[in-house]
Amino acid sequence: MQGNFEHSGVLVRFMLRRERVVSSVWIILLVMFSIILAPGITTMFPDQGVRDNFAVQLNNPIMVSMMGPIFGIENYSVGAMYGGMMLLWYVIAVAAMNIFLVVRHTRADEEGGRAEVVRSLPVGRLANIHATMITAVIINGILALLTGLGLAACGIESMGFWGSMLYGLASGVTGLIFAAITMLFCQLSSNASGAAGLSFLSIGIFYMVRAAGDLNGNEILSCLSPLGLVQRSQVYVENHIWPTLLLLLQTAGIMFAAYKLNSIRDLGQGFIAAKPGRKNASPALLSSFGLSCRLLRGMIIAWFIIMFMLGASYGSVIGDIGTFIQDSPEYLAIIGVPVEMLEFMTDAQKEKIIIESFGTFITIMMTLICFVPVLNSVLRIRAEERDGRSEHVLARVVSRSNYLAGYVIIAFIASIIMQLATAVGLYMSTAAVTGDNNPFVFDTLIKAYLNFLPALWVMIGIAVVFIGVFPKATGAIWGYYGFVCFTSFLGPMVFPENSWIFKLSPMTYIPEQPFENMTPLIVLTIVAIVFIIKGFVFYRKRDMITG
Repeated sequence: MQGNFEHSGVLVRFMLRRERVVSSVWIILLVMFSIILAPGITTMFPDQGVRDNFAVQLNNPIMVSMMGPIFGIENYSVGAMYGGMMLLWYVIAVAAMNIFLVVRHTRADEEGGRAEVVRSLPVGRLANIHATMITAVIINGILALLTGLGLAACGIESMGFWGSMLYGLASGVTGLIFAAITMLFCQLSSNASGAAGLSFLSIGIFYMVRAAGDLNGNEILSCLSPLGLVQRSQVYVENHIWPTLLLLLQTAGIMFAAYKLNSIRDLGQGFIAAKPGRKNASPALLSSFGLSCRLLRGMIIAWFIIMFMLGASYGSVIGDIGTFIQDSPEYLAIIGVPVEMLEFMTDAQKEKIIIESFGTFITIMMTLICFVPVLNSVLRIRAEERDGRSEHVLARVVSRSNYLAGYVIIAFIASIIMQLATAVGLYMSTAAVTGDNNPFVFDTLIKAYLNFLPALWVMIGIAVVFIGVFPKATGAIWGYYGFVCFTSFLGPMVFPENSWIFKLSPMTYIPEQPFENMTPLIVLTIVAIVFIIKGFVFYRKRDMITG
């Protein structure tokens, strides 16, 4: 048995070297997010009365299903608010980091042929999977430590040292269980995209299981989900350690299963067999655009369904949104409605403006989510290049411009499709709930989502520039995406209203009323075109870079 893990330590050092940039960026962004947000909550909810009132508003079925149960409601401190509102979303982000980490060093390495080279050396059969898990433990340990120390250093009275360290520990342990789950799916799936897809699907399933349990007050059902179990730590309230211990036990059990499956499967194969391909290729594959469509169609279809369902999920609560928001100054501030604006309005007028503002808030949030499939579409060409497949295409009678254009065009199409899917899902769900009293006008709702397309196109342009000029640094685009998300939602809590920092985000220049002012939309479109042209020029000139 010892021989199965031979030279795992050498592989750990190699993996840590590979992760020195990507994982460092993940850790820095996550820790900074945690540290910056904590003082912002203190500023936004300065006294006990405001927090207690907000806790009452939070304790409704809609918010419980979204964020989990409200702990410490009797004395709703800043710490209780921070742990209740942020821990769930933080561990989901940590889970995503671990999914990418594990897939990168297991199934992706098998697809790229790197695992075969490693296995040809005197290493144990389980050395690679063992080294990957040790690497995950180290990275999650660093993240947990820095998160805990960073929150403790904020000096907020109700966020003490041990509560902060438990927050970090809970985050790191949840990351480990999703690393183990991803490791298991890497044995079942026959390719990297399938393993990543199943892993992210598991997050969605666990989220829905937790929501169902919390909504019905079923603690057992909630604790069946790692996302529900970690919330039972009651960080900054009771500070329970037992949920993290249970998560560690579950991680060990899942890892044992993954190790066992890895020991009996063939390299490059999965227990879920891939579907046999067609005997004859489709005529569409005779063009570079057809090839890019074929590679991206699964991802586009999956994200289309996701965006439609997300839009529908928010539309289903429109009928109740005015009831529990209009009496909460905190909620009104979040969706951008000044309390004084409502003082002299009738109930019907209040409900109308609240629903419109909530719709705008959802539009911005859904647009930020749409950035993910759009960026994945254009960045797929860099993944093909890195794994050496682009060389086989470009070695034939295919120009670089046509090859890159295929992915860029699909990214543009995806930006439109995703926005339309969200708008249609939101409208249909709202219509089903409200009947003839639908507060949204279909044409206006479509325009509201299409209004954000220039911002999406600027992001495509930036991605193309990185592909052409800085191909090895294309991962930095995700850092910029995080910055755009941060400034869109949390920036006003941290920076002054007229701060120059907002000018670095394309979302800042989108007019509030759809197509009310065409000048910034035209300028953003021109900027996107200039970026894309520059990216094309440099992509045609540079060498192919694999690895």
